[in-house]
Amino acid sequence: MEEALFYVGQKALIEKDGKVLIVFDPIFGLDFPGGKIQEDEIQKPGDLELSLKREVREETGFEIEVKNPFAVWFFEISKKTHPLYGKKVYIILFRTKYISGDLKLSEEHNKFEWADQNNFQKFDKGNDGFIALQKYFSGK
Repeated sequence: MEEALFYVGQKALIEKDGKVLIVFDPIFGLDFPGGKIQEDEIQKPGDLELSLKREVREETGFEIEVKNPFAVWFFEISKKTHPLYGKKVYIILFRTKYISGDLKLSEEHNKFEWADQNNFQKFDKGNDGFIALQKYFSGK
């Protein structure tokens, strides 16, 4: 059997005042800030954390503190118009804490919302991002 080849993406579950930032990708919908790890970002210990901080800063303008891995999932990019069509991506979602910055979305996302215990159910599209939100707000 052949070993699987896939991209690795890091996403940030950004906690601020009891809420979590959700961003929306115009193609895929519910998303979290973050992205794929660049080849030059894996040279020494600590680089992966710096990579996630860079992605969050680029996509939101936020500075964050990276905590622990919280959820993982895998998907294949099925949109034929996407430049990575057919590629597989393994996602690691990290709990993170908002430190500073004013929210300014990059062009990668078209809107955002802050989810909390009272409104997160409205984002249920049966995808892995929602399952992670459900896990977070159920405390499990």
